[in-house]
Amino acid sequence: MFMLRIIYLISLVFLTVFSGYMCFRDSYLGAMGYFTLFLFNLFVAVFFAALTGSVYGMPGHSHAIDVLTGLDYFFSMTCFLTLWLYQKRFLEETAVTRMVTVLISIGVIIYSVAILVNRFRPVLFLVTDEGLYSDVIEDHISILLDLFCLISLSVATLLSKLSRTRKLSFICCIFSPVLFSMLSLNLDVLNKYVSVWGLATVVFMMPVCLMFFNVNDELEKDNLRYEKEQVQLQVSAMISQMQPHFLCNSLAVIEALCEEDPGLAARAIGEFSEYLRENIDFADKSEPVSFSEELNHIKTYVWLEKLRFQNKLNIEFDINCTSFLVPALSVQPIVENAIKHGVCEKKDGGTVRIGSFETGEHYIVSVADDGTGFDAAVHEDNGRKHLGIENSRYRIREMVGGSLTIESTPGKGTKVTIRIPK
Repeated sequence: MFMLRIIYLISLVFLTVFSGYMCFRDSYLGAMGYFTLFLFNLFVAVFFAALTGSVYGMPGHSHAIDVLTGLDYFFSMTCFLTLWLYQKRFLEETAVTRMVTVLISIGVIIYSVAILVNRFRPVLFLVTDEGLYSDVIEDHISILLDLFCLISLSVATLLSKLSRTRKLSFICCIFSPVLFSMLSLNLDVLNKYVSVWGLATVVFMMPVCLMFFNVNDELEKDNLRYEKEQVQLQVSAMISQMQPHFLCNSLAVIEALCEEDPGLAARAIGEFSEYLRENIDFADKSEPVSFSEELNHIKTYVWLEKLRFQNKLNIEFDINCTSFLVPALSVQPIVENAIKHGVCEKKDGGTVRIGSFETGEHYIVSVADDGTGFDAAVHEDNGRKHLGIENSRYRIREMVGGSLTIESTPGKGTKVTIRIPK
């Protein structure tokens, strides 16, 4: 009997230390590994609950009931921990997630200590010689810790940036340990067969719900991945349409400069090769780039365009902020439209102003010209002419959650504003 008690105590200490280690060193298993760990934890808890139920109420089995109940209590509590370890794989590391990790770890440690103390002085439960739980001990600790873990997980889930589907799946599984505890800790009230069926329902239905929601979430990810691939294909198509026109004009300008100003021609060749290199690099990027990279590409482009249009084109920069992300080649087509369809359609040319700044909620990029302008209704009907603008609008919305608006007055000019949330 003494050796069994020692083994029981050592096992609980080991499991507690292991749980704490997994909680703070959780980078070794992937999401599926932690999901498997959660299911295993839940099934182990049910296993001990079923064993407890099989001998509950039998005189002479009080010691076995005492040990099995302690193990049942421990694994019921660690269900919260393993579920949180799984859920953390889908959350950004924030002060809230770190605090929840610490609080649940403390809860598991406190509960493990209470189970150990219960072996010598009942604080959670007391088993009588008849194999029944005594009414003398009221288990407030289990109830308070269950509620504590339940509230912590629920708050972390609701405050996260998860999709609605995944939030619902986690909320369902957060409540499963609570339902499990309610059923497993009331064997003296419920018929043991009813209790076993209730436990089986919790154990099988909750993970099935989680798997169902995860499958649905994977479908959502596949759809999002497909949309991003379509965006990338549209970018490649836009680049292939844009390059021949620009290449021919730039090469013609460089050819003329070779006789008029060889030094400037040499610089133009260098800028032109840099532009092509950046274009190729950007075409292969499916993720947003820093605005400073996009701005450097724009400056190379407008320098080459000024060679072509010379005094007809004036470029002004008012850059106050560059530390944010934009889709690659999303601003450059807007500048290109301002030059080609704005100022250069005027006899005397004009000015293109490129600016950036930030507000409390957004990063703002603006491209304004004092060119010919256009009618908004005509713009909507002439999507082919403004393919670059529509492509930029779509990618800004899908890739960085921003918006693109156009204000234009015929004869006065056009202003395009990009707003990207912080």
